[in-house]
Amino acid sequence: MSPRVCGSFTAGSEGTDMARPILIIEDDPDIAEVLRYSLEARKFETRVALTGREGLSASLDKNRPPLLILLDQLLPEMNGLEICRRVRREPSTARIPIIMVTAKASEADAARAKAAGVDDYVTKPFSVRRVMERISALLHPIDAGRALKIL
Repeated sequence: MSPRVCGSFTAGSEGTDMARPILIIEDDPDIAEVLRYSLEARKFETRVALTGREGLSASLDKNRPPLLILLDQLLPEMNGLEICRRVRREPSTARIPIIMVTAKASEADAARAKAAGVDDYVTKPFSVRRVMERISALLHPIDAGRALKIL
């Protein structure tokens, strides 16, 4: 199954944050498709970019800024850390939550990502449920805190 590349797909209701896309920047079409499917099943709109340059362009789109970015680190044309730095430098996109989803699993890699401005770091292979929980925690931090207290 191949993802629909750099398209926007409405699955949420208009006029809410869910109408803004979650941007998936991932060069592996199978991983991008799993993330896209899981997000759309939860009523999020998604947008997929398969290269770093395509992802940077979609990240900085002032007409349709992403609600959140899922970002691979190892991408063709431009790496994820550079995309993160550029997103953080722009005032209009600096506060967009970024979750890096990557095969780079060392503590040093995670520290470099945090220094570049990543909000959360998930290593591959990953649990889709865990990624969805991390998205929820970044988009709804008060609700996520309550859920943790209940557990």
